[in-house]
Amino acid sequence: MLPRLLCLAVLCLPLHGHALTSEEIQRFIDEASRSKDGGEVVIPPGRHLIERPLQIRAAKRLQIIGLDPEITTLQLPPLAFAEAQSTADTGAREIAARRLQHLGPGMRLHIEAPGEVEPFTQKPRPYHLATVQAVEGSRILLKEPLRFPCPAGTLIRDADAPNLFEIHAGCEDIHIGKLTLDGGRVDGDPPVRGHTQLCAIFAQGAYSDEKGPTGPSVKGLRVIRCFIQNCHGRGIALYACQEPLIEDCTIRDTTDEAIDFDHFTAGGIARHNHIARSLVGVELNDASGCRVEQNDLMDCGTGIHLWRWCRQPGLNENNLILGNQIDRTTGNAIQTATGTRANTFRANLIHASGKNGILLAGEGQVVNDNRITASGGKDIAIHEGTHTLDPAR
Repeated sequence: MLPRLLCLAVLCLPLHGHALTSEEIQRFIDEASRSKDGGEVVIPPGRHLIERPLQIRAAKRLQIIGLDPEITTLQLPPLAFAEAQSTADTGAREIAARRLQHLGPGMRLHIEAPGEVEPFTQKPRPYHLATVQAVEGSRILLKEPLRFPCPAGTLIRDADAPNLFEIHAGCEDIHIGKLTLDGGRVDGDPPVRGHTQLCAIFAQGAYSDEKGPTGPSVKGLRVIRCFIQNCHGRGIALYACQEPLIEDCTIRDTTDEAIDFDHFTAGGIARHNHIARSLVGVELNDASGCRVEQNDLMDCGTGIHLWRWCRQPGLNENNLILGNQIDRTTGNAIQTATGTRANTFRANLIHASGKNGILLAGEGQVVNDNRITASGGKDIAIHEGTHTLDPAR
């Protein structure tokens, strides 16, 4: 048994109705992380607003669990955003907004319009940055002139918006369980895709797109029996992680991917999860040797998506997609992209995909014993490459 470090609120405060702050929970996490033999933080029932990300650094054999997952909630604050009323040209010192909430002086702004050229892709980044000097009514005054235009209708948001949990390189055997993790998204919010922000759990080892892994990974992360909902970013985003396990979780209403095995993640398992109403149910990008098995995915844009971004050899290979049930996608239920190879898709039940049941690209994919019905396109469509197929049935 691991030594048990109880959140003091469990011992001396009512189990219901007391909201802990980010700082209070962070202190318990830091104390437990210093234990050489591992520690446990138990979050009491209640709705706890997390205004700053809960940071897990240099921790090994750490458990963070809730007493009751149905009534123990960690929640991000309301979205900070604006929408440009009219075009602000390069050199402008203010942006007129038609919708604006929770922006303030000193905040860095993520302006979702083309910006500087990205060295890796040699294409403009899909955003540029500015800093708020002041907010006067519907006018955002800037500290420095805009370096790039901000067209009318552009979405503007907090460039430093928090994730609920951030797990850093070198952490090992972290267990997060029996919690509700709420991204704070509500009706009327614009469709933000936070990517690496506004996620329930964001874990990242050391890597670069050009060089691959450059230092310690995150090893043995386990997320078990959690409810994850209302995220503007991903539900769970894992970069350069070794052998993570996502099991028995319910993930719903995410604007981005529900589960993301991303750059240089290897040996990941997503098993027995229930995923609904997400842009993508499970994404594998530059991930290898992962298993996505016996998950239920309903009403997503794409069910399971494998694709490749980085150029190192051996990426997005030898993943197993097994025994998943995928219902009512608006796009393809399963799709692979150029640069992926030797992935296996077996015994999946696919029903009522808006487009194809399985769309294949890359090379050497193995597809067998899947049951595909009521596809909006083809049951199995080949975009490119040579693959091993058994008839869908």
